[in-house]
Amino acid sequence: MMGRGEESSGGRERASTLSDAFEALIGAMYLDSDFVTVRRIVLTESRDLLEDLEVDPPDTNPKGRLQELLQAISPISPTYPIVDQSGPEHQKRFVAKIVWDGKELGSGDGRSKKEAETAAARDALSKELWRGRDGNGKAAQGNAEDAQSKSE
Repeated sequence: MMGRGEESSGGRERASTLSDAFEALIGAMYLDSDFVTVRRIVLTESRDLLEDLEVDPPDTNPKGRLQELLQAISPISPTYPIVDQSGPEHQKRFVAKIVWDGKELGSGDGRSKKEAETAAARDALSKELWRGRDGNGKAAQGNAEDAQSKSE
């Protein structure tokens, strides 16, 4: 069932709507049967799609990739302060930097805050400044393993 407004605005082809409907269908099948049955049905119906699925290259989510690398060293999360914005409202430009453990790792600009943050993460990934002097992933104050061994 779909309202006239949703249908007239392309709701029957909208990926998010189709995804929600599919999720509801799978949930109903699970409630009516069991996990093994639903798993078999889902894998059978999606086999071709899964076989054609390409792994995202690392650059599709530079903020996520950087977060993973940094959290392998320390639980401290990076921050993305916006350090500058310029231009008229309809053509704003933002500049963000990425700061982690008190160290600036990179900067970037873009037409939105998100775009600037992504550019800053991409810049940080290319510079790898978190690696420290020895190139082994040690931050300026050491890495998580060093902290662990010192506390023992």
